[in-house]
Amino acid sequence: MQQQETADNDGARVRAWRHRNREPIEAWTILTPALIYYTIFFALPVLATIILSFTHWSGMSGGPEWVGLDNFRRYLTNSIYLQVIGNTLAFAVIILAAQMLLAVLVALMLNRKIRGRSVFRAAWYIPSLTSPVVMALIALTMISPVDGVINMLLKQADLPPVIFYLRVDLMWLVIIIFSVWRGVGSGVILYLAALQGIHPELYEAARVDGASPARILRHVTLPLLKPVTIFVLVTGIIGSAQIFEAVLFLSRGGPGNQTNVMMLQIYQDIFTNADIGMASAGSVILGVMLLTFAIINLRAMSRGYTGS
Repeated sequence: MQQQETADNDGARVRAWRHRNREPIEAWTILTPALIYYTIFFALPVLATIILSFTHWSGMSGGPEWVGLDNFRRYLTNSIYLQVIGNTLAFAVIILAAQMLLAVLVALMLNRKIRGRSVFRAAWYIPSLTSPVVMALIALTMISPVDGVINMLLKQADLPPVIFYLRVDLMWLVIIIFSVWRGVGSGVILYLAALQGIHPELYEAARVDGASPARILRHVTLPLLKPVTIFVLVTGIIGSAQIFEAVLFLSRGGPGNQTNVMMLQIYQDIFTNADIGMASAGSVILGVMLLTFAIINLRAMSRGYTGS
């Protein structure tokens, strides 16, 4: 009898504890699968990459050999790797600036009441959803030295063909246009959503005060787009600095390593040079760069937005 009462009391305490903590229990039940996924596919790989960055290992024979900071020292002193870092930064800045400017202009145009507006919106966003391989094949049909569209047009005009793969300036232009074309759609959608969230009464008040369209754009529209601009800038830096498909499919880093970038170099270090340590070091350096740029932009633009 006493044992039964003890069991009943224990059961009552457990039920009372479950009742008091039902919300945390439900929250942890929902979050646990996501946390497991995050740990397996993000936290552990990042930790492994950081550890391997201090080692030398081909990944095929033997085990990792601890080399300390040698990989980082080599990455930051070797002329080839320094050129790769410079190319990455230059591509990131140019692509991001072009994407943001074009996204704002296109969003302003698509925010007007025009016929077929939905079709134009979809047309701008479709490249963001299309496979990069398909996009690259389209680009290759344009610049092919033998039967490319551009060279066929030049031939029709009795002009000499252009060998894009031998011209550094042209390959840079092709990669930039490809990257902007593929990535601008997301920015257009975000800016378009922000424009539609601006209350029409603000524009009415500005017109009543005699503001011109240019002053309305400068003093009403653009300031209200600043929160979206912060988001687009931070995500754009992360995306632009991780440029990979355009270089891999269009130039493969050539001519003369002039278009090589960090993501492609990481790929080459793993699969061509069989040097997982250098690839891991490059990944860590790229991650630190992206994190630094993101924090700087968030702090700078948030400070300007809050007026502090």
